[in-house]
Parts: sequence; structure tokens; C-alpha cells
Amino acid sequence: MLLYGLGAIAVIAFTFFYLFFYRNWRRQRHLEQPFPDRWRSVLQSMVPLYRRLPASLARQLEQHIQLFLAEKDFYGCDGFDVTERVRVAIAGHACLLIMARRYSDYDEVQSILVYPDAYHVRSVASDGLVVSERSQIRAGEASSRGQVVLAWAECENAIREPDEAHNVILHEFAHQLDYLDGTADGAPPLSGEQTRHWQSTMTRAYENLRHSLHHRHPWLDPYGATEPAEFFAVLTEAFFQQPSHLRTEQPGVYQALCDFYRVDPQSFHG
Repeated sequence: MLLYGLGAIAVIAFTFFYLFFYRNWRRQRHLEQPFPDRWRSVLQSMVPLYRRLPASLARQLEQHIQLFLAEKDFYGCDGFDVTERVRVAIAGHACLLIMARRYSDYDEVQSILVYPDAYHVRSVASDGLVVSERSQIRAGEASSRGQVVLAWAECENAIREPDEAHNVILHEFAHQLDYLDGTADGAPPLSGEQTRHWQSTMTRAYENLRHSLHHRHPWLDPYGATEPAEFFAVLTEAFFQQPSHLRTEQPGVYQALCDFYRVDPQSFHG
């Protein structure tokens, strides 16, 4: 009877440890390992913004990358070979979004599927008795089930042009942050006054963008006007890729993003 009781206590203790402490213990073990020099070389060449970061932010980014690469599963699609270089480059860009935030923001991200180039997706829609099927060409997508899909050719385009508007990795991982509160609605988890400021600022800016589509040069990629979720993702691209432009055109939006991401990219964009 005593052995049974001790066994039950041991099982309860193990379960408690696994549920509440194991993940943090495992992550601490990963962070005790030195950051590989070869990964740092990849970041230097494949994540241009990394070279401009102050030392403290660079170190935080490296720690998030270590955990990301230890925990997330990568899969190559259509014969694509997901090399270490590819994994580190994707992790580096993804973790830029959370380098000043908690790594746990990516807890729900499970897997990254990488295609060699833009890929076809077939979707079926039903409208009453009419069922239609259509094919789309995509550069990336994100789902609430913790899956991110990327086209590597599009990733490389963003890497070669770090000051241009588009970066598919930033875009799709912004969607993952948007999903943190359960739905992609263009408003990631916020609290208190930050929520009120975000709602008023972003609603006004979104309508401003939709109105500006009637002009020749809207202040943001027109794709951001399709729905609030895409607005947030496109804004995130601009925030990290073209911070000076975004701050000039929409200072209130820029400040709201600074508050959420807890960094000011213009200060180290150079």
C-alpha cells in the first residue's frame, strides 16, 4: 500500500513537472548551448536587418532563433531540400517580429512547409446548389492550426531586396501573431489603453488606405486594403522593411506598431 501511494505521488509529481515546468526547463537547456558561428554567418548574409541591430537585440534574436529551430518542424514540398541555411534564414526573419517580445508568442506555431516557388492551391466554394472550384497561385499562407507555408523563391526575393515593401516571411508570421487571440482580425492581443488606441488608429488608417486606392500612389501596398488581417500583415512588412516611409505617411500607425512590437526599426535601420 505504501509503495502504491509513493508511486501515485511520483506520477502526480512527474505530470505536474511536465505540464508546468518541462517546457521552460527544456528551453533553458537549449539556451545554455552556444549560438553556432555558422548560424551567425547565415544571419549576416540572409537577414540584412540583423547586421544593424544593437548587441542586446541581436542576442535576444539569437536566443529566439535557437528555440525556434529546436522546436519547429520544417518540411520541403515538391522536392525542395530544406537545408540548414534555409531554416536559419526563415527563423531569423520570423523571429525579428518577436525579438523584443516573449518567445511564447510562437508557441502555437508547429510546422513550416517550404515550396521551391509559388505554388498552386485548389479551393472549393459552395453557394447554395452551386459548387465552384478555383485554382490560386500563392507565395505563402498561414493557418490557425499552427502551420506556415512559404515559397522559397519569394523569400529569396525579399532577402535580396531588404528595403522593398514585400517580405513573405514577415507577412505570414504576422498572421500567426494575429491568431494569438483566436481569430485573424487585424488586431493581435492587446490590453487596456493600447487596445483603444489600436482600434481607433488602425480603423482610421485602414479606411484611409481603401480611399487612397482611387489615387495613383496609395501609401501602402493595396493588398492591405482587402481585409483587416491583411492590413496588419502588410503593415508589419512595411514596419520592418520601410520604417521611415511608414512613419512619414502614418505616424500614428507607426507608433502603435512600435508599442506592439516593442522596437523602433527606424532607430537601427540606417
